[in-house]
Amino acid sequence: MKSRILQWFILSLLVQSGALAAQPVFSEMPRWDNGWGFQVVNEYRTERELLSGEDTIGSGLSEDVHIMHLEGVYTWDRSIRLTMKLPYVISARRELPGPGGGKMVQRDEGIGDMTLALPLKKYFNLDGRSGSWTLAPQLRIPLSGSDEYEIYDNVWGHGLSLGYETETHRWIFGAGSTAWIYHNDEPIETELDLKLGMNFQAFRGSGSIQWRSSFHYEGDHSMTFSTGPVLYWRFTDTIHTQFQWKHDFYDRQGTIDHGRGDAFKFGVGFVF
Repeated sequence: MKSRILQWFILSLLVQSGALAAQPVFSEMPRWDNGWGFQVVNEYRTERELLSGEDTIGSGLSEDVHIMHLEGVYTWDRSIRLTMKLPYVISARRELPGPGGGKMVQRDEGIGDMTLALPLKKYFNLDGRSGSWTLAPQLRIPLSGSDEYEIYDNVWGHGLSLGYETETHRWIFGAGSTAWIYHNDEPIETELDLKLGMNFQAFRGSGSIQWRSSFHYEGDHSMTFSTGPVLYWRFTDTIHTQFQWKHDFYDRQGTIDHGRGDAFKFGVGFVF
């Protein structure tokens, strides 16, 4: 156990301080005392190949996942927040090699594991530029069941995120890291995130166009690099929405698993 804690601590130091893994509402709001909000995000993910390392071992064996995410945030003051993320697997289907050269299909549905976080933020204002530093301890609570296979691990986990974001009237920059350790010998996970974007004003509301990239690593030597565009739109101070697409440009699986796919997300958030 001590060695796992040491590994987690080292990973946390190695990953550079950056943009916190996305928090409600689309990492934008609320930024005032006693503010609260929630968002609903639809996620569709398709992975087209069954991999062992970087090698495809199952041609035509895919995995398709549809998840609904309910996420909320409350701010005691603008520097202290509590966030909650609760996923629900609407449908998940994966194909594996079956006996006699055929296919075996496994399915999953139902509630996933909850994540609680306590983002602590330090804001700054400079000449023509503002931003924030973030430190966020996180807790993963096992709630998923035992279907034919599970999208979520159904184990307790402890995480730490470090974040830095800054923007001008026109430009946005953020970079970040999150590290996780889990019980029951699940592999350590760490993720690096980078976003670059441009703000815009429109007749109805305002928003930003961003390009986001992430590198995901697990202790079993699985590695995935994915990147793609994001459109964030604020209709009013209350109503927000976001579209996101990411493609896996590099995928290596430490165990036999699906990869090399695409993820689409569409969400609507509300702030009060």
